[in-house]
Amino acid sequence: MYVPQEEGITVMSTEACVKTLITALLAVATLLGGTTASAQDEREYAGVRLHLDNDLFAGGERDRDYTGGLAVAVSGAAAREGFLSLDPVLARLDALTSNESARVYSARQFGLITFTPKDIEAHEPQFDDRPYASLLFAANGRLRVDADERRAWSSSLTIGVLGLSLSEHLQSAIHDVVGSEKPRGYKHQISAGGEPTARYSLARHMLWYGSASGMVDVKATVQGSLGYLTEASAALSLRIGRLDSPWWSFAPELADYIAAPVPIAAVPRRAEHYVFTGIRLKARAYNAFLQGQFRNSTVRFSASELEPLLLEAWVGFVVQLLEHTQLSYSLNYQTSEVREGIANRDVWWGAVQLTHTF
Repeated sequence: MYVPQEEGITVMSTEACVKTLITALLAVATLLGGTTASAQDEREYAGVRLHLDNDLFAGGERDRDYTGGLAVAVSGAAAREGFLSLDPVLARLDALTSNESARVYSARQFGLITFTPKDIEAHEPQFDDRPYASLLFAANGRLRVDADERRAWSSSLTIGVLGLSLSEHLQSAIHDVVGSEKPRGYKHQISAGGEPTARYSLARHMLWYGSASGMVDVKATVQGSLGYLTEASAALSLRIGRLDSPWWSFAPELADYIAAPVPIAAVPRRAEHYVFTGIRLKARAYNAFLQGQFRNSTVRFSASELEPLLLEAWVGFVVQLLEHTQLSYSLNYQTSEVREGIANRDVWWGAVQLTHTF
């Protein structure tokens, strides 16, 4: 429905905007491989999720560090069987932790993430601040739920390209829209010109507490990864409110900058409304966005200049917009990744997700 505002000017209502965006997401899901539920388990449903990160969503006028990300994910058969799916390779990597009695859910994700120094107007290299960096990626995720419904494995395999100019063009276009200065130093970004990269991540989830009323759940997660981010972590996360989705289907603790490709578990039987929070401790051995890879990078940090231990925390909410559509927002915090200099600062960003199930 269109609501007249002034003569000759119309704006869309909130419901119409949401429905229009859902239509666009459905078109994306179809292009990525269809939207039908898998025959392997009638409880696995198809769905599509749009994820937007931006430091501006955290309030203030930040435009630095992890400055933004965009990702689209699909769940169900489309994730496993779509064109160039990584699921067959991921399944082989997961073989050591496979469980024949576990239910398996699948997701597939495409996205872009970007990083900038504090001063984006400078043309010259900024050796005392973090480098520009970007990653264009494709990823597959698998979630395997144990028969006891109290433990689960999740894994993801990501391949991508560092250092493409796409991030500069996209960020410049956004800055044109909002009327802010364009970034000037992307020619000095990590692996400028492009370099392939990859990452494998494996996590174990355990339900610590789940109320009989379906109002509260608390879980613990331990995770390890190898690749452009090589690290180990332990996390606690909590949800409180009107819950309907399984505890293992919501995993904000797996967001290493952008959210992980977490499968959509089921169509909600009732509207969900809840708040969530959590904390995570990381021991990081390598970060390609700061240290670079094999290709020469003008600005890069050595391991001795980076913090090996990081603390993350988040708080947010989920609301039901339509029968099959949810909106979530989270405020994310991370301690400084760099030990000294102007790059030694904590990182804040906001994340918005729109999820639609079929």
